[in-house]
Amino acid sequence: MMSSFFKRATSQADFDRLTETVGSVVELKSRLPAWPFRPAAGAFGQVIEYDRVLGDDFAEVLVALTRTYLDQSVATVVLGPDVQYYRTAYGTLPGFEVEAAWLEAGYGEGMRYEPRGDPTGALAYTANVIAVAGSARRWALWGQRDWEIAVLCTPHDVGPWLDTSVPVFGRDLDLDAIRSPAGWGVPLSEGERREFWRNLRLRGSGW
Repeated sequence: MMSSFFKRATSQADFDRLTETVGSVVELKSRLPAWPFRPAAGAFGQVIEYDRVLGDDFAEVLVALTRTYLDQSVATVVLGPDVQYYRTAYGTLPGFEVEAAWLEAGYGEGMRYEPRGDPTGALAYTANVIAVAGSARRWALWGQRDWEIAVLCTPHDVGPWLDTSVPVFGRDLDLDAIRSPAGWGVPLSEGERREFWRNLRLRGSGW
């Protein structure tokens, strides 16, 4: 079924097509602090607050990316909870695609789509692990709610996606500056933090 601006997955074949696009640039079974990106996604990693990825204004970042890397469309899939959860609880599949020309309206619409009219099933509220990629397969985004961050991986360290209303942070960021205070969010061990920064600096710094 086609909405005004986005196309959601309505069959397993639709969802498989979306995961094939996204899976060409990320490891679908990966989880932070492991590095989730395949080499095709680029060589530079930057950090974004997780909640910003779920909001309408994140479309600004996607528009900038598609114009830079000439994507015809953008695929979004939720990998946690898994497909069976959405199928059982809401009769839907957790993925959608938006043509590049309609991203400003379509991305937010896709994130807020209410399966069976139930707002609790919208991806903006339920997504715990999310991956996004353009059809040209030159960049990717990976986000996890437990870490409260997403990582954007691109072929270039600087681009117009840095000039939107959504803050994109460099590799010198203090995670505690954008995560919940101690006692509110999921705690990260020192080992997890070290592995994350080691991966970001070694594998996401253009080497």
